[in-house]
Amino acid sequence: MSQGPILITGGRGFIGGYLARRLHADGRDVVLVGRGPATREMDVVLEGLDNHEAFVQASVTSLEVMCEVMERRKPSAVVHLAANVEVVELAGDPYSAFAANAAGTVNVFEAARRTNVERIVYCSSIGVLPPPLYEPIDANHPLVLARRGPGAGSYGASKAAGELFAFAYSDAYGLPIYVVRPSAPYGFGMPAHSPNYMKNIVEPVVRGELVRLPTGGPLRRDYTHVEDVAALMAAALDAPEDADRIFFAATGEPLVTAADVVRIVERMVPGADIEIGGVLSAEDESEDSFRGRISIENARTQLGWAPQFTSLEDGIREYISRYDSFLRLSKG
Repeated sequence: MSQGPILITGGRGFIGGYLARRLHADGRDVVLVGRGPATREMDVVLEGLDNHEAFVQASVTSLEVMCEVMERRKPSAVVHLAANVEVVELAGDPYSAFAANAAGTVNVFEAARRTNVERIVYCSSIGVLPPPLYEPIDANHPLVLARRGPGAGSYGASKAAGELFAFAYSDAYGLPIYVVRPSAPYGFGMPAHSPNYMKNIVEPVVRGELVRLPTGGPLRRDYTHVEDVAALMAAALDAPEDADRIFFAATGEPLVTAADVVRIVERMVPGADIEIGGVLSAEDESEDSFRGRISIENARTQLGWAPQFTSLEDGIREYISRYDSFLRLSKG
């Protein structure tokens, strides 16, 4: 790959910020593309990176703008993370899901093609999956069944459309595009979108607040630390050309529930007072429908990647520590 920078759409966001920091630490130049400022937490993650040279204010919803940005910054590769991730909100608004996610993704692919970008990593989602036909779920699992499609509704459909166009662009133009499907990313700086049974357990407890959640206890997930998601995306940037095109960013371990998260946090934070309901909301039921144990074997064997935080206890401990440090610095 040439010496141009790595352009990251959504580069000031949660996963994008961690990826940018990782690539920068590896000595690679990055360009962060986004529509607005980072959160206070992501400012901490991006410290030393998010400056006027590294950041470009732009939206993936405009093909002309994306072409201009890529022509000017001349990236050797693009990692596309920018997306509307409000799953519940998008469930009743398929057009917004299409415009922000599906059309925005095609704009990125087309701009990359026109400006001779050498490869793309596309951040999809486990939400493209329908109810699993088998476990562990691997990259060959179908997305569309006779009676069911992506379990995450309009959001899942928009992400699946991006995956299909990734193959279309690869087939038509020989443009290598690698797809990463994160599963329930968590960690310091994570956004507060619903349904969410990590941030709204961990952070209030660290602040010394009571946590009362009426639903969600049985919701199953393969929670994946954001550092591991970023590491897989960095590995995909250097994937051999004969590698698979789809990889899951997950632990591959048995699923855990939100109630399990509660028990872990209670053990780690003295005096934690948490209650979570033993039923699922309608949104929880939709999400639980496509969850299953995931295979990460192709990422291990083809990319040399393995998650660092296979233990949820270790990942939550790191999250608690970083958030507590952030609060102390904010008060100081």
